[in-house]
Amino acid sequence: MNTKDEKLEELILTLSEGERKILKLMADRKIKEIYEEDLSKQLEMDLSEVSRYSLWLENKGVINKLKESKPTIELTEKGKQYVNRPLPEAKILGHLKEKQQEKIDKLPQKLGMDLPEINAAIGLLIKNGLIKINKKEKIIEITPKGKQIGELPTVATFKALLKTPQLILSNREKDPSLQNLVRRGLIRFGTTIKWKIALTELGERLIKKGIPEIEHIDRVTPEIISSKTWKTKRLRWYDILSPVPKVWGGRKHPLKLIIEKIRQVFLEMGFREMKGPWVETAFWNMDSMWIPQDHPARELQATFYISKPPTGNISDKELIKIVKDVQETGGDTSSIGWQQEWSEREALKTLLRTHTTAVTFRVLGFKLRNGELKPPVKFFAIDRVFRNETIDWKHLAEFHQVEGFVVAENLTLRSLMGYIKEFYWKMGIKKLRFKPTYNPYTEPSMEVFAWHSEVGKWVEVGNSGLFRPETLRPYNIAVPVIAWGLAVERLAMLLYGIEDIREVFGSYCDINWLRWYQLPLKRVFK
Repeated sequence: MNTKDEKLEELILTLSEGERKILKLMADRKIKEIYEEDLSKQLEMDLSEVSRYSLWLENKGVINKLKESKPTIELTEKGKQYVNRPLPEAKILGHLKEKQQEKIDKLPQKLGMDLPEINAAIGLLIKNGLIKINKKEKIIEITPKGKQIGELPTVATFKALLKTPQLILSNREKDPSLQNLVRRGLIRFGTTIKWKIALTELGERLIKKGIPEIEHIDRVTPEIISSKTWKTKRLRWYDILSPVPKVWGGRKHPLKLIIEKIRQVFLEMGFREMKGPWVETAFWNMDSMWIPQDHPARELQATFYISKPPTGNISDKELIKIVKDVQETGGDTSSIGWQQEWSEREALKTLLRTHTTAVTFRVLGFKLRNGELKPPVKFFAIDRVFRNETIDWKHLAEFHQVEGFVVAENLTLRSLMGYIKEFYWKMGIKKLRFKPTYNPYTEPSMEVFAWHSEVGKWVEVGNSGLFRPETLRPYNIAVPVIAWGLAVERLAMLLYGIEDIREVFGSYCDINWLRWYQLPLKRVFK
């Protein structure tokens, strides 16, 4: 036996029952090409099965699958209504041949037609000079040409279409009545795809050699093993090198990996994690931290307010009173406050929180104020925040923020910078800058910038500061508190070397990048 014969023998052993049926039919009928639809009918096999078996045969080089596309024309649901009744233009013209003229507003009742049908038909008949319209009296009249005409072109085309659609299709560019029927939604053009299979040279040699009837086992089951059927029947061979579809398993989102790393870093630094609700009251989101009620961030242009429920509730009435006093006059903090009336109703409005600092003040208000926790303490949060931002390459309306704070004796600005530098050092970012800034609730305050060598610029990655006495007074905290808020998406954007934040968490996030991204092991900051 030569090498070619050996390969044919091996190929025969890999054929499934469905593949054998297809090849046997082609051998018996002595055909080299056949449509899959015809195979399906002749083998009494579902078309999807035939398509699957023919694909297997193509992968083995036995056949080629040939795609044939043909233009088609078919009736729409609207067009099917006129298979057994006249088209609107024929009905109106027939009525006018009998009556000579008719008031337009009488047509729906007399002919049993709706206005869109009537308007389309009248427009077509006027265009062809078959009727005319008296706008003053709102009457349509038949013209001499309309009296003489026999069958309308659109009617003739429609009838011919029902008998020989392919003949009508061949004249689609030359037949204006056909285009008219399309514009009116009575017919539509489409494409049908048919698959044909054709024997290759290998397939012809395989059929010529003959395909013996072999009772083989396609799949090994526990029953086949226990009954020892595998000893009396042949197992079908499988080609372990044949191509198979790529299966994409589950994979963590790259932003999720950054969040997990951030959590690990803070836990290593001795912080405890805190959580808070997405839907927040303006009190915890703004008033509790001494943000004035006329601050621009509280406008609709910057904050998403909730309509249902429109307000929330704060059970600690003493806390509300202290916050009111500090807001209006500074209370006993030696500050003069904001010198404006403070509205509890405004403070109880519900919104989507704009920063995770709201979680910080919930901990200060529920844990430290009530004495459940005592300094020194340090907490962090990683969670979702929402801002009514114009979305661009560095802004999102929905993103993640890292919040951290420390309550302890003798904390200074140097302590704050040390914590932030230590965090970014552990994240692999070593080149930072701090810039003085203004926050209503911290003094001094600093913006944090990191240098990105690939982008070639300093990028803002966070904000920080020491809480003011007015901010801490409602919670009976007499020791320094340092705090910071850092942008997770911007950090991820820089670590992965991406210039547009929307590619990390947003509309530009590419599915191929999610499948193939590499972990940011390289230090992108020098």
